[in-house]
Amino acid sequence: MEQSQKRKKKKVYTKQIAALVFLGLLILLSFFNLFLGRKSAVKPKMTAAALLDGSYMEEYGDYLTERFWGNGALKGLDFSVRTMFGKRESKGIYKSKGKSLLEEIAAPDEKAVEENISKIQGLAGTYYNIPVYFMLVPNAANVQSENLPAYAVSRDQKKQFDDIREKLGAGIQWIETNKTFMKHSDEELYYHTDKNWTSLGAFYGYEILAEAMGLDMSKAPELTPYVVNNDFVGSLCRQSGYGKGYEDSITVYMPKNKKDSVKTLMINMDTNKKYATLYDSTKLDKADKYSLFLGGDAGMLDIKTTADTTDRLLIFKDSYANCLIPFLVPYYREIVAVDASLYEGNIQEIMQKAKFTSILFLYNGNSFVTDTDISRVLEMPDMAGAQENSAEPKEAVSDTEDTDSQDGETDDET
Repeated sequence: MEQSQKRKKKKVYTKQIAALVFLGLLILLSFFNLFLGRKSAVKPKMTAAALLDGSYMEEYGDYLTERFWGNGALKGLDFSVRTMFGKRESKGIYKSKGKSLLEEIAAPDEKAVEENISKIQGLAGTYYNIPVYFMLVPNAANVQSENLPAYAVSRDQKKQFDDIREKLGAGIQWIETNKTFMKHSDEELYYHTDKNWTSLGAFYGYEILAEAMGLDMSKAPELTPYVVNNDFVGSLCRQSGYGKGYEDSITVYMPKNKKDSVKTLMINMDTNKKYATLYDSTKLDKADKYSLFLGGDAGMLDIKTTADTTDRLLIFKDSYANCLIPFLVPYYREIVAVDASLYEGNIQEIMQKAKFTSILFLYNGNSFVTDTDISRVLEMPDMAGAQENSAEPKEAVSDTEDTDSQDGETDDET
């Protein structure tokens, strides 16, 4: 009986000690976070609009993650353990032979690809008087395949592109990118830690696009690259757990002479907010610094410009287009950019926005072959109405409209 009571008391003491140790660790961790946590993390401002659309809670979650004192240490420990045992892949992301992370080439969703191609062909046939261009950008694991780990089995992305080109047919103007990117494969075309291409990669893409679309590059201002950030850690690092010492630089291309700049008014049609710049410099204080370009992804962006032209461009896009679109501003009076994964409307609503003179599909390979939303947005609910719009599209904005006269929220240029 006495021994039984002693055992019970011992269990109670053990539980009490464990509870005290746990409480002590919580207090210690709170202390470290309070005094040693990352001071660079910027706490988001609470506004009624941010609370209603849910962005405040999302940004506050990012803030806590960035602020957490043990965050970097835990990731570093995980990275060390993985590499110690020779592992070079995590969640479909490879640690390359160089100082970069490579996302594996995606397996195509064959049904989605077929449906997307069919709808693109339908769009070109319905709006037959508007040229349709299609540009697929190869991913880093294709262009820099020699940097993949020895055991990695990479899919043939070039064959994927060739198959898509053949299925699209002659009615869609294919824009070839592989040759140029392979030629420049030893340059910084892609971020080391992010799935997106760099501004240099986008610049080469712009040159390819300008030649294919017949844009007169002599009329564009001379551009100069400027580094605006040196500690970008992208999505591949966060997803995989790799990334210690892999920080990237972010560069923007701006006119050499400011007087040559084309003025813009960018309207986020999801929020109705207006901006006098295509660069949101506040994003450089957040985890997703690539959102500097166009303020990040949105269902629809309407960019009006003071360019001396009446041409209007419609782009169906993924995030790769975000840092390429600024290069196109001098050539168009208006650019409407649609991200099908976020846009809830349909093609008829889009075509009523303006009298478009060109339509462009711009995606990276992995994004297009797994996209299940393009066909939804391109669905023609009323073929007769669509054909009527093809002949006489609705003009939403006059050619003489001056972007300076628009009122709205603006940010300083980067």
